[in-house]
Amino acid sequence: MRLALIGFGGIGSVVVEKLRDDASLQFVGIGARPAQHERIRALFNDTPVFTAPGALIRLKPDLVVECASHSAFREYAEPVLAAGIDLIAVSVGVLADADYRDRVLTTAKGSGASLEIPAGAIGGIDAIAAARHAGLTRVTYITRKSPRTWMGTPAESMLDLSIVSEPVMFFDQTAERAALLFTEKANVTATLALAGIGFTATRVQFWADPGVNKSIHRIEAAGACGTLSIDLANDVAPGGKASLQTAMSITQAVRRRVAVLRI
Repeated sequence: MRLALIGFGGIGSVVVEKLRDDASLQFVGIGARPAQHERIRALFNDTPVFTAPGALIRLKPDLVVECASHSAFREYAEPVLAAGIDLIAVSVGVLADADYRDRVLTTAKGSGASLEIPAGAIGGIDAIAAARHAGLTRVTYITRKSPRTWMGTPAESMLDLSIVSEPVMFFDQTAERAALLFTEKANVTATLALAGIGFTATRVQFWADPGVNKSIHRIEAAGACGTLSIDLANDVAPGGKASLQTAMSITQAVRRRVAVLRI
């Protein structure tokens, strides 16, 4: 399978490490910032490095993987899907914008391409997606991160992170609000909303907790199938701030495309 990757940061570089020796995959192009081009060429020799959707599409990949940013999703998603190329994407918080979401999905439907959203940093998405067919009445996502991890986000305008000495919940709103406000920190809330009961019905709570040194995720759901409760405590990828679980989720999504046994 001909594969192109958008993003070569903390997540993308780990995905490449896990997939580059897979004989069933061929990297035909990597999109990245100019500062990363030299490193990419050192690893891949003749593999093209692209900086625009047109250049990507001319490489004729079978599958494109986006693991870069909201701005990259907005730049590449519609052109890729319009060209009939399947897309796996993790920067899906942008889909909290209903008008934009409709436009992206309409584009995919028109060309016959698919947009796949891997679970990312969380789990239980398969159970949520299945249970919605019987009816879900409640879905809540709760995350706890250290005050330091929330720095550089809108959390700084909600509390003084420098003096947090005990766990404090500083955000309790809809998945729509979380995804639109916290952008890069809340893609999983969009994934959960799309899998379950939607952006306005899904509840999101953010905590600053000085007692944790991992990203703690909890999902709670209830409906006709019963109840669900899942907890994860994620480590970051080696040498960076990105979630290792997210990188492995992308790796699994790609490998599932070429697998005989799909789980």
